[in-house]
Amino acid sequence: MNIGNKIKALRLQSSTTQEILADALGVSSQSVSKWENNICAPDISLLPAISEFFGVTIDELFDLSTEQKLHRIENMLDYEKELTDEQFKTTKEFLLEIKDTYDENHMERPDGRIESFLAHLYHHRMVSDSRYVSLYARKAMTRHPAIKEDQWLLIKAEGATVWDWNARQHGSTIEFYRGLVEKNPEVGINYLFLMDNLIADHRTKEASEYLSKYKTLAEHKAILVPIYEAHIAFAEYRADDAWKIVSEYEKLNDNDYYAVFEIASIYAMNAMYEEALKRYKKAEEIYNTGHLNHGCADHLEAQAQIYEILNKYEDAIEYVNRQIEFLKNEWNLTEGADVDALEEEKKRLISLLK
Repeated sequence: MNIGNKIKALRLQSSTTQEILADALGVSSQSVSKWENNICAPDISLLPAISEFFGVTIDELFDLSTEQKLHRIENMLDYEKELTDEQFKTTKEFLLEIKDTYDENHMERPDGRIESFLAHLYHHRMVSDSRYVSLYARKAMTRHPAIKEDQWLLIKAEGATVWDWNARQHGSTIEFYRGLVEKNPEVGINYLFLMDNLIADHRTKEASEYLSKYKTLAEHKAILVPIYEAHIAFAEYRADDAWKIVSEYEKLNDNDYYAVFEIASIYAMNAMYEEALKRYKKAEEIYNTGHLNHGCADHLEAQAQIYEILNKYEDAIEYVNRQIEFLKNEWNLTEGADVDALEEEKKRLISLLK
């Protein structure tokens, strides 16, 4: 059903004449008649007023299919920095309404797609709200730097390091991934996230056991195995063994983007920033030369962060600009949440030059 037919159906359903609708919208009754006879469509600026008049959403005026609505939600979550309360509410209600029936009819992904949308929706709000937590906590701390509650809020909002051992453990996440691995032993990605959290908590014996299992999987990524072996060695304070693994690994994989990126990350984690920069620049060169199509700018972001650590703010700004250019060239993004965040980061770095 097109929008003209929808307007006519809503008008008749509400026992409204063309004249009454026209007066409410500030148009002529002839215009309404043309809409309903599909001679022309209402101006886009009238859509909010039409939806308000009939008590429906703009989406409902167009009778969008479920897939079209989901695509719009996906774009909204990707490009909007913040959602209004009404956007969040209507999106949540729509997703909850279709959650139990949608999966039954879509065999290409029979389980969990709508739950994934709901998770993204709440995560979007969490991220946007955390910016305000950070903003006001920082202002409060500037005025009253000794208030512990504000310190804690800032830590939670920005994911900063927590000193207390008990507060920084990942036990709940580990147990969830352990359950996923046990239930789906053939799915490799869950092993990786499980090992990441085990290593972060220095539970290296368990991490080694899962790495041994991961290596036997048909879908395992052999290029990642030595990287995890090195991280386990570092977590066990066997630095000499870890660097030996890294050195041998680099000799064998010095032209592989993913390998060079991982090696660069290890140097950065150990505060060997100049060595890290060499590898990140090499990863960037491999990426550009090979025209890799994985659409990731992590090597650019990492260099910007290192340059800031080294107080080389002009270089940091250059690499933020490269990220902005990357979004434009790779994703055709010139506006939206990701671009806005980078522009804000650039302004922050510029302020450090003064």
